[in-house]
Amino acid sequence: MKIDWQQLANNIRWHMPLVEASEKLGRHRDWLAHVARGEIAEPKFGDGLALLNLHLDLCGKEKHRTIAGRGL
Repeated sequence: MKIDWQQLANNIRWHMPLVEASEKLGRHRDWLAHVARGEIAEPKFGDGLALLNLHLDLCGKEKHRTIAGRGL
């Protein structure tokens, strides 16, 4: 399954500043901005799971389904 990490980060941006989200995930404050710009194409496994969980919590199931090619 291919996840659109860039879109996921941009969706999170609508609910909280990316700096805050990055720090909440235990990453450097600019980390999620790098994901949103496509500078990080795919996060490490653990970071990806944390991002998916945060996205689901903030954006809801309907929006969450749109970030994967075939849906989650």
